[in-house]
Amino acid sequence: MISRKGGRARSEAKTAANRAKMVAYWKEVQAGKRPPPARPRVPPPPEKIATLLAPYCRANGIKRLELFGSVARRQARRGSDVDLIATFDGPVGLRFFGMPDDMAAILGVPVDLLERQSVDRMTNPYRKDSILADAREILAL
Repeated sequence: MISRKGGRARSEAKTAANRAKMVAYWKEVQAGKRPPPARPRVPPPPEKIATLLAPYCRANGIKRLELFGSVARRQARRGSDVDLIATFDGPVGLRFFGMPDDMAAILGVPVDLLERQSVDRMTNPYRKDSILADAREILAL
């Protein structure tokens, strides 16, 4: 067997064995003996994001939450992440670094979180402009 790059990929026997494993795996999935593979989810719409994250924001001192990126443009697909900008009541400290994981657990999709101050201080004007062009407020407490 020839690989796409022109060299020998693997032996015919190994290829046949891998195909047999794949067929056996999918038969187990179809029979219900094994769970199907996890597939990325589509992010919720902006209104639902605001509703789901409101209690978390109140509890963690987030007074304003903005959305940008593909979800804000309503172009999100399966596997897209949610890009958020947070404005805090006061200093957050190291808690900030755990917040994206907490929010991802609530929403069921990956979350990228930026502080509003860090966006305002960005030195790359193209990146800053592209973020602010999409940014829309979804929650103000």
